[in-house]
Amino acid sequence: MLYQGWEWQWRHVHRRLQAVKDVYAGGPGGTDVAVDVVLSFFQAVHHLKDWIGNDSATTLTKKDGDVLIGEHQALQICADVANGSKHAVLTGRFPPRTGDADTGVVGNDVRIQVGTGLSAHRFRIRSADKEHDVLDLAEKAVAVWNDFLAAKGLL
Repeated sequence: MLYQGWEWQWRHVHRRLQAVKDVYAGGPGGTDVAVDVVLSFFQAVHHLKDWIGNDSATTLTKKDGDVLIGEHQALQICADVANGSKHAVLTGRFPPRTGDADTGVVGNDVRIQVGTGLSAHRFRIRSADKEHDVLDLAEKAVAVWNDFLAAKGLL
């Protein structure tokens, strides 16, 4: 199988983070492509808990990942954006981790690089009446996971 083990997903998270950085720096494709990149990051980082919990090479469980998410606002927001973008709503089986069912991307700023076909995007997420920059949030989420994985001896 092409992709196996939690380490593959961890590298995938880093590739998705780099893609978000590239969206902020500017690239082709417009806003829809940039939104796809952003949502892909949140889905990848949130589902890392499943990859770790399902990998028999670790002793960690999905519950360990859920506990970590419950302890960190950045990961809670990531979970809500991931689940909201994947399931359309934050209710029922996927209630909001932040307590705010309206958590999601609320806006972006675009800088058009005239004559190049490139545009740079900056996105904002609102959760519990506070706005967060997507790239800042993404970097915080990766840092939390990095610290956790290092503390568990996996990095």
